[in-house]
Amino acid sequence: MSQDKTWKVGLIGAGSIVQWSHYPNFANAIATTEVVAICDVQQERVEEFAKARGIPHVYTDYEEMLSQEALDIVVVGVPNIFHKSMSIAALNAGAHVLCEKPVALTLADAREMFQTAKRNDRVLTVGTHYRWSDAMKVARKSVNEGFYGDIYMIRSVYTRRAGIPGFGSWFTRQELAGGGCGLDIGVHALDKALFLMDYPLPATVSGVTYDRLGKQGVGLGGWGVDRQAIEQGGQFDVEDLAYGLIRFQNGSSIVLQSSWAMHLPSEQVVEVYGTQGGAVVHHDKLQLFEDMHGAPVAIDVELPRSPTNSALDQTRDLVRYLEGDCNAPIVTEDQALVGTAILEGLYKSAASGQEVQL
Repeated sequence: MSQDKTWKVGLIGAGSIVQWSHYPNFANAIATTEVVAICDVQQERVEEFAKARGIPHVYTDYEEMLSQEALDIVVVGVPNIFHKSMSIAALNAGAHVLCEKPVALTLADAREMFQTAKRNDRVLTVGTHYRWSDAMKVARKSVNEGFYGDIYMIRSVYTRRAGIPGFGSWFTRQELAGGGCGLDIGVHALDKALFLMDYPLPATVSGVTYDRLGKQGVGLGGWGVDRQAIEQGGQFDVEDLAYGLIRFQNGSSIVLQSSWAMHLPSEQVVEVYGTQGGAVVHHDKLQLFEDMHGAPVAIDVELPRSPTNSALDQTRDLVRYLEGDCNAPIVTEDQALVGTAILEGLYKSAASGQEVQL
């Protein structure tokens, strides 16, 4: 693919307004991309947004946008329940798709989405961009260098003391989101762990979920809060805490925890347990641990000091990949399917109270 090409980009869905901050390169950070259209069901809001950012074409119907615009890339940033239908429509229209996480609510739906991408010779990828953070990239480099030996367990946590987004909006409604914190930030925690473990095949999942605080209106976040919905008794029928134990066919395991609301400090950490070394990976800090000359050693890794944005780096790599750089990393089909299978199993386990075989 010629690098002289300008990639025409379209944004779909109410979530696209939020996702703009996640994927700023489509606005002005990559010279070979141009946002030409945006769709949102709230016409006044999307028109104001497009005008402020110089986006020429505005739609309130995504099917009309796909039929009227010759788009190369489409960002799907809608409530989770619509990821499948809108991504498939964009793929069938000839666009490559960056779908917000989770890619789908079931493994069967995810498979259908990727089959559609293959049939149209298009790329479908997922916005699990946290693996592009500096700390995660260096931690992954340590995996490649064999620092940890055999990684037999990872504990991955993404929790907020008060971080329920959009209380009363689609985020907290089962029929639109399909789940709560597990499908919002738990997806990132799981993907980071799997990324360091090379996506082993899962064997079993045990999960539990709780909604003790959210249904009381406790733990509201600082963004996306619909005050009117709260005053009107906004709907909250998803979980605010999800916990899981995933066992893999190779004998390794992941302990996964995510929360929107709890009476404990917020935490974002990945703990790596290896036969030769370990690591504690924070959002912006990395510590490595090993034995040297018979004594335990802790290493504070110096990370790049240049400003970084993991979502920006992800989408830059996507454009590189589309331009023919097969070494540019993207979230692949196999990776997305492993994560989807685990999350589907976690929710099934939580509902049944039994371990789920995968």
